Amino acid sequence: MPSLNSAPLAIQRAPATFCLVAITGTCFLLFYPLQWVGMLELFNFVPFRASGGYVAFGEWGDWWRLVTPTLIHFGWLHVVFNCLWLWEFGQRIEHRLGFINLIGLYVVTAMVSNYCQYWWEGPSVFGGMSGVVYAFMGLIMAAQWRRPGWISPPPMAVFAFMLIWLVIGMLGSMEFIGAGAIANGAHLGGLLAGWALGLLVSGLPGLFRSH
Repeated sequence: MPSLNSAPLAIQRAPATFCLVAITGTCFLLFYPLQWVGMLELFNFVPFRASGGYVAFGEWGDWWRLVTPTLIHFGWLHVVFNCLWLWEFGQRIEHRLGFINLIGLYVVTAMVSNYCQYWWEGPSVFGGMSGVVYAFMGLIMAAQWRRPGWISPPPMAVFAFMLIWLVIGMLGSMEFIGAGAIANGAHLGGLLAGWALGLLVSGLPGLFRSH
């Protein structure tokens, strides 16, 4: 089998981020083109059953549902943009903090952003990596504020675009123009969680160093 050393340099430097992008894309291909409702029922934050146009929610209790909504996407643009932003922010964090810490940050921010969306809207069907994306962005922003250059930041225009997009979603403008519902709770919760984590990791660089 080919070794990681034979992979492109970008993947060698950020294998965890690449794995998250690959897993996200694979889950999307299994779910969306095939319209596999059973996968959505299994991965949604709250279990549900859909029948005859009605959705009946059960009680939360499965531990994996804290994370798995991040792997469900509802359209090609949804998954492509989330994967692009995941790579843009994730590989920057992984360069500084390493494989294990990046995976840990993904799990923590997925749980927080998914729970925030549940708290925001109650039992519902939602999914997407955008809560984690906003968390990773918030982490880089906080680290840049506390230790400039410690994690290589993207251009400021990227931060501005993402924050404007957050505000547009919070105002309900996306639904108004017919672009579908936005997981505002996940976005805002992810951003705040990422900011807090950014202050933590940049304040304790020896503890969160790359391995």
